[in-house]
Amino acid sequence: MTNLIIGTAGHIDHGKTTLIKALTGINADRLREEQERGITIDIGFAHMTLPSGRRVGIVDVPGHEKFVKNMLAGVSGIEIALLVIAADEGIMPQTKEHLNILNILDIKKGITVITKADLVDDEWLELVTEDIKQHIKGTFLENFPVIPVSSTTGEGLDRLRMAIDEICNYDIKKDLESPFRLPVDRIFSLQGIGTVVTGSLLCGKVKTGQDIQIFPKGIKSRVRSLEVHDKSVDEAEAGQRTALNIVDVKTDDIHRGDVIAPYGTLLSVSKVYVYLKLMEDAPWPLKNRARVRVHVGTKEVLARMVLFDRQKLNPGEDCFAELLFEESVACAYKDHFVIRSYSPIISIGGGQIIYPNPRRLKKAEKQRSIDILNKALHGDIEEFTYGLLKTFGKGYMFLKDICPYVGKNIDQVKKTIRNLYDKNKVVLLNINGEDLVLNKKYGDNLKDKAIAIVESYHKNYPISDGISKEELRSKLNLEQRLFEGLMEKWIEQDLFEVSKNTVKRLGFEVVLDDMHLEIKNKIMEVYNTNMWSPPSTKDLISIFPENQRNQATDILYRLLAEGMLTKLNDEIFVSKASIQKAIKKLQNHFLENNELTVSEFRDMLKTTRKYAVPILEHLDSMKITKRIGEKRSAGSNLYL
Repeated sequence: MTNLIIGTAGHIDHGKTTLIKALTGINADRLREEQERGITIDIGFAHMTLPSGRRVGIVDVPGHEKFVKNMLAGVSGIEIALLVIAADEGIMPQTKEHLNILNILDIKKGITVITKADLVDDEWLELVTEDIKQHIKGTFLENFPVIPVSSTTGEGLDRLRMAIDEICNYDIKKDLESPFRLPVDRIFSLQGIGTVVTGSLLCGKVKTGQDIQIFPKGIKSRVRSLEVHDKSVDEAEAGQRTALNIVDVKTDDIHRGDVIAPYGTLLSVSKVYVYLKLMEDAPWPLKNRARVRVHVGTKEVLARMVLFDRQKLNPGEDCFAELLFEESVACAYKDHFVIRSYSPIISIGGGQIIYPNPRRLKKAEKQRSIDILNKALHGDIEEFTYGLLKTFGKGYMFLKDICPYVGKNIDQVKKTIRNLYDKNKVVLLNINGEDLVLNKKYGDNLKDKAIAIVESYHKNYPISDGISKEELRSKLNLEQRLFEGLMEKWIEQDLFEVSKNTVKRLGFEVVLDDMHLEIKNKIMEVYNTNMWSPPSTKDLISIFPENQRNQATDILYRLLAEGMLTKLNDEIFVSKASIQKAIKKLQNHFLENNELTVSEFRDMLKTTRKYAVPILEHLDSMKITKRIGEKRSAGSNLYL
């Protein structure tokens, strides 16, 4: 059977806690002050076994207007609501406020319970019942039972139990596949056990021994043991009231409103884009940039509400908005929230989070993004992910980095990405075993830009084999891993060739014209004539007419790339032939000698120390010679 959590709602002193005790035998008022004053201050918990044998958790909430924030923490994880209304008082202010909150949180199933039926006569009860039916018309409770009961005499309780049992058989699906999420509503410490936290499991499964993380702070811990309905278990799943005994965390380090989940499966954010609706009976319009109290899960946080397309939101209206939290919040796509005014504190509206931690948009971009927000709001994670890659995040993301936005695991996100790929909306890459996805338009733009850069390079440097990979990456402004992945794909698509870290268009070949050949021959003549005393590169270029100097520079570096010249330092190049002849002289020298000084090498080449030293250092790097102090001996590659 599906695990379910039931929550109460209703005005103060309408008998919510008494009703729970009558149904379960458990007094949900756990605080001494609550029991002494006969008023519920904080949320309480109970559980019961229904006639079918199904066990359900129950969250009891305070009805006083001062404790609505506690009520909000209590109803954050419920699936079925019991709206409790006293027969002798009928609809009251908190009845309306609580019902509005349940609607905002998208609770879909519930029962209206008329308590204290023994205190009124039948005629009055009938009038109250009709009035209640009028008030719940148009809400999720409209098509569910309205049941009068007396917690004192027991009248109607069996009917209520049966109605709860029946409503639990409705198609209420629980997400057991996603990583678990438990918004914390209570923290305490037990001697000999340590820190215990409780909450309603929203999704997934948690096991004893599992590594966990406490968001938004990111504290890491582990589950030592679990309890569900006061019984120790090895595993708890979505829809269960769950107590976790966690290790290495003090009670002062965790607070109501924190969320427990597996490592790295949630985002801690200070900004979200949301769908917002103001209650029809909100007492005033919501002004742009108003400071509000936001309730997400069990957390209350102050925030600025920035409206997308207007300066105020009137009662009953809806729009998209940006919430700027004053402290970090752990949340995910499609989480519900409630807003209350800053002062006086009144529930005024709420909605759903669409994009946590979005890219900052300019005002004009916000206007253009409304259609994408609509699709994400009314769609699923496929629409969300496409919008994230297209507008609200980077144009590319690793799949594992998308998971925390939606509170899903990697396999769930892979299915979404595969659908987008089949629709030709994204490009898929695998980089060092990790899957990366790009928005198709973004990927096409990068490809077109890369082609343009390489083509421009070929045009400007027609005698160069191509642009270096690093220069191309820099011009595209891409991180190394993404660039390498794209290059691999572009090569597969026959767009480019890569050789020795040089990128060129497929099929590109350097063709030297008569002028280029003349310059090339002249350069080689200079280097072969002045083998071990070549001119500096600056002096070499200066021997050409001014209108040929750019081409001469290009040819010089092309000869270097072809291996016809060797670069000793920024100013000294020598020909390949000069290095080969120097090696031949060294071979002859070391047949009769064990050592070589710089002076001997200088005289051997009939050059100066200015050239002899860098040539020797180059030969050292080739292991032709081996430096020992101020002298050289034969290197391991001298006779190869």
